Amino acid sequence: MDRKKIAIAVMSGNLLMDFAGPVDVFNHADRLRGIYDVVLVSPGTGPVRASSGIEINCLQLTDLEGTIDTLLIVGSDSGSNYTEFYEWLSVAHNRIRRIGFVGVGSSVLEKSGMLPDRNFFHSRDGQLFTSGGVSSGIDLALAMVEEDCGRAVAAEIARRLIFFHLNKQAYQVQFGSLVDTSPVAIQLKEWLAERLHEPLDVGRLAEKMNMSHRNFTRVFTRQTGISPAKYIEKLRVEAARLCIEESDVPLEQIALRCGLGSLVSMRRLFLRHLAVTPSDYKRLLKLQKYENCN
Repeated sequence: MDRKKIAIAVMSGNLLMDFAGPVDVFNHADRLRGIYDVVLVSPGTGPVRASSGIEINCLQLTDLEGTIDTLLIVGSDSGSNYTEFYEWLSVAHNRIRRIGFVGVGSSVLEKSGMLPDRNFFHSRDGQLFTSGGVSSGIDLALAMVEEDCGRAVAAEIARRLIFFHLNKQAYQVQFGSLVDTSPVAIQLKEWLAERLHEPLDVGRLAEKMNMSHRNFTRVFTRQTGISPAKYIEKLRVEAARLCIEESDVPLEQIALRCGLGSLVSMRRLFLRHLAVTPSDYKRLLKLQKYENCN
């Protein structure tokens, strides 16, 4: 198999994981398949300096040799003059098989002359790949490795880099007992499922059941062992979990659709009820998909 040059243009070093994650993915794939040569490229002159003070030594554009198979453009160009890089890219992009953007700002996309369909997690639009950055940059690199080397190699790398701490059997047990099945809960479940994005206080639930606030709370707590508010919280987490399983909707939209508020609050509730973050759960599903297809 011919070796492929992966050039990663480091626009800034503010978030080291934006480029370090993809570098690790491609280097692991190279150890497994002997397929990649990975180089860091500076879009300007001299090394790139991270906000932490770390100096990142990169090749200059003029030092690049051979054909670039995949170019990843990483980070923001805020306050930098990368005119020469964008001029080079305007000519070179037609000779590059794949171009990926990891955690870039809108100005980078505009100056590059390429405006792919962007997605919070990661997406593909022809030869162009985009990712929201940080851990989703790893997912983008895994998608590229899967395209080149197959699902088995991508799954092996995913296990090494991301999933080593996940216990799937434990999660399956928790999912099975997340939502109560007592009579009063069953009566409310379907009605609540269509209104999870709305405010749902105890008074509204009591009115739906034609009961007083006090009596409803007493009956509900006796049958389910939890408060109405805690039950609604569990319903929302369960709905968000199923939405992650069944769609590619960005996590922010899922949080709003299921009444979980922001990504921060959804993450907190997932950890409380499922002992896993929404993003890690999404990656767990991807790993299971890899394994089930091999």
